Amino acid sequence: MAWWRRKPKETDDVRPPSDGEMAELMRRLADEFVQSSRASDLFDYTVESITALEVLIQSLLESASPADLDKGFSLGMGAYVGEVVVRNGAGAHWSYDADQRTALVQSAQYGAYPVFKVSKRFTIGPEHSLMQFVQAAIDDEMPPEARQVP
Repeated sequence: MAWWRRKPKETDDVRPPSDGEMAELMRRLADEFVQSSRASDLFDYTVESITALEVLIQSLLESASPADLDKGFSLGMGAYVGEVVVRNGAGAHWSYDADQRTALVQSAQYGAYPVFKVSKRFTIGPEHSLMQFVQAAIDDEMPPEARQVP
């Protein structure tokens, strides 16, 4: 089981990952998502590719049972969404939020949680638009609650 999914034992190294370690892990997860998708040519880390991700999520929601849509989807897709933000400006980088025990994309102005956003897109619906999330992050127009940089 991966370190981000289990409760640490007293003997475990409880040091949070560095920004560099977090960036490497999230890049790898994003790349694995792209490679495992049946339409990897659509996922080229551009802002426009988020539209293809929205279509993929909608098709998954229409064809799979909720039990089949596990955290693995949110993690890989969230890593991809975060990488799109990091690679397309915004002065953002990957970091780790020890309180939330998850990765975040952080800039000088905001902290955003792409894995949580993808999870909300799956569970709540299209009102949690990934395109709006990415565009707001790149344009530095995140809502006030995201501006509380950890």
